[in-house]
Amino acid sequence: MKNKNLFLKIVLFMLVIVFGIVSCDFLANKTLRVPKSMITKELDKKFPIEKNFLLGKVGLKSPVINFAGDRLYFSSNYDVSLLAGKAKGSIFLNSQVKFDPKTNKLYLVDLDITKITDEKGNKIDDSVMAKSLKALVSNYLETNEVYTYDDDKKVKVKNMFIKDGKLFVQT
Repeated sequence: MKNKNLFLKIVLFMLVIVFGIVSCDFLANKTLRVPKSMITKELDKKFPIEKNFLLGKVGLKSPVINFAGDRLYFSSNYDVSLLAGKAKGSIFLNSQVKFDPKTNKLYLVDLDITKITDEKGNKIDDSVMAKSLKALVSNYLETNEVYTYDDDKKVKVKNMFIKDGKLFVQT
């Protein structure tokens, strides 16, 4: 009886190991679409963001993200305090993404801040405050990663990209 139970435990253990190996191989060399709900969940973990700069402080909250074509579209409410004064409103930008497989980091590239509005929703793109905010946000986003893929995961990521309004991960 003990030998039968031991045998069943060994068989079960071996099956678990085989399924673990097969699942890793199954995910290798695949292109998987990342659901928007997963992206929103990761985004919500990072916000609100508050960054201090030499010239002042910028806070971002209530992010909204969408994809169209090969671009990411992002909007957020901002609260900024700079030498030029204080302001609140919304910022809208779009960009492409670039994944660095050596560091497992995802960056925004070809960034375009399309609109900055005040609290009332009026476009203020040409104001001193908006130009300062645009410079700070674009410099920060172009030089810092927006996501780092966890190295501890069993599946190696080769690339992340946007195509046809969807985010894909290539393993």
